[in-house]
Amino acid sequence: MDKKLFFNKDRLGAFMDAILAIIMTILVLELGKPDEPTFAAFAKLLPAYAAYAISFFWLGSMWTALHIAWDRIERVSQRTVWISLLLLFWASFMPYMTSLLFKWNAERTIQFIYGVIVIVTTLNLYGLYVSLNKDNAGTGACGYIAMAEKNLKVDILIKVIGLVAGLLILPQLTEIAILVAAIYMIGGRISIRVKAKKND
Repeated sequence: MDKKLFFNKDRLGAFMDAILAIIMTILVLELGKPDEPTFAAFAKLLPAYAAYAISFFWLGSMWTALHIAWDRIERVSQRTVWISLLLLFWASFMPYMTSLLFKWNAERTIQFIYGVIVIVTTLNLYGLYVSLNKDNAGTGACGYIAMAEKNLKVDILIKVIGLVAGLLILPQLTEIAILVAAIYMIGGRISIRVKAKKND
């Protein structure tokens, strides 16, 4: 591929870091305040705090995935840049959807739309990995990217199961599945690092 078609990976990585940091910061600004300074008033907001924590750590999990990938890749194509922008577009809905969860945590419609946004964003992340794999064919990055793609398939499956369960059984199962998927992905990255240290 012509070298002119590749972009500076550090500039794109810094841009994505900045946008995700803004999105994660806006989440806390959407949190409501208690009606009065009592533990009971704070307790009423526990579902909102849970929604905030799940959204924050899910976004954080995605950021760590991107950070690890960016450290390993060498090239970024124009295709990858546009996929990255699309990923940020979907991720930017998180503060809005999370604020709706603050108000209507037990509503199936809100949980369903929230779950769909998360799944579409994750599918976009999968597409980004596929694109990075093509950009960096023949380099050392491909092994990690291929493993990340495999883990994302399990991640997406967990989220889809949670989405269906939330629609049919209990709405909050959608959120719980997103949390479980984030823990699964973080655990996978920890195991990768442990294996890498053993091989060194």
